Amino acid sequence: MPRAAGPGGLIAMPVAADIRANPPIARRAPETRMHAPAGAGNYETDTVRDREWDDIVAGFEDVSFEQTAAYSRARWGAQKTSHLLVREGGAVVSGARVVEITIPGLRKGLAYVKFGPLWRRRNRSADPKAYVCALEALAGEYCERRGLLLSILPRPNPEFGALEQTMLEANGFVNRRPYADPERYLVDLSLDEEAQAASLGQRWRRNLKKSAASNLDIGLAAGADAHRRFRALHAHMVGRKNAAHGDAIDHLPGLRKDLPEALAPKIVIASRGGEPVAGAVVALHGDTAYYVYGATSEKALPLRAGFALQWWIVRWASDLGLRWYDLGGNAGDGGLKQFKTGLAGRRGAIVQMPGEYDRWSRGGDRLAADALFAARALSRQAARLRALRFRR
Repeated sequence: MPRAAGPGGLIAMPVAADIRANPPIARRAPETRMHAPAGAGNYETDTVRDREWDDIVAGFEDVSFEQTAAYSRARWGAQKTSHLLVREGGAVVSGARVVEITIPGLRKGLAYVKFGPLWRRRNRSADPKAYVCALEALAGEYCERRGLLLSILPRPNPEFGALEQTMLEANGFVNRRPYADPERYLVDLSLDEEAQAASLGQRWRRNLKKSAASNLDIGLAAGADAHRRFRALHAHMVGRKNAAHGDAIDHLPGLRKDLPEALAPKIVIASRGGEPVAGAVVALHGDTAYYVYGATSEKALPLRAGFALQWWIVRWASDLGLRWYDLGGNAGDGGLKQFKTGLAGRRGAIVQMPGEYDRWSRGGDRLAADALFAARALSRQAARLRALRFRR
């Protein structure tokens, strides 16, 4: 069984899965919990307002939507989210946004951290001790004090992902469940345009060349009209493909309004003759650009609009100095896998996500969380069956 957190109890090494919501849990009053992890300062929980939190995490290279207050509040509700900050000399060195899900009436369940904790501050050298101190603080607060199983899904980062997994395993976390969509495709944005084009898969490069004859206008869509244009394109695509759209896309207007400009989603539209034919929602978070949503009209395929749009995003994000473009997974779709593999190219990376790492202090805590994970598995299976019936 993973050991309980305690001062000096974790070991520093050398340098995306939703869970079904349950009825709201009662939120503890904001407080500061003083704790002294080895080699770092104190931690505090639930002490800052949402906008302040998002301003803080904007200063990390490893931030993502899942670690923002605006997204977690929209996805889970304010009563199910918590946060933890580790400070050294008053300055934040690491932290995490946590989703708490409990079995009603039992106060047992899990504390879930997706793509966290954050530990790589901008304009500073990455210090693994900051990650280890965050693990210790999280385990002490959520396992020991709150009696929950702590589950962490590490980031799919080609440079730091393996390191985070090593530190999790070295510090009492156990990889107990595989990730449902494990392959993550990333484009290396450090390449210049010539090297990037040479890295593309042969078929991908051929389609990109053909798209040049389509006379597409591609650029950022700004203002209140941007979301309306993308949403109309997306709704048309969903209807054409007879697919369920999900509800996450409905959070976009709120995220654009509530997040700091640095973290707000950007909308890119490809048009021909003033008519949108393809679009994408992209997040520029830390050192990574994230492909969040895409949409096409029936005219996009013969125009190779998807190829032209993605190439524009790659060059735009590269010019901004970002390191990676995360295309997401393939969701078991062979065509999507081929497209993303070709775009990632020979110089990119396909990262295998290992799944969630758990740590707990008492056997009853693990059993309660396992019941929630079993319910999640059943819910996902039912959703897949509904999607299959919907497409027929």
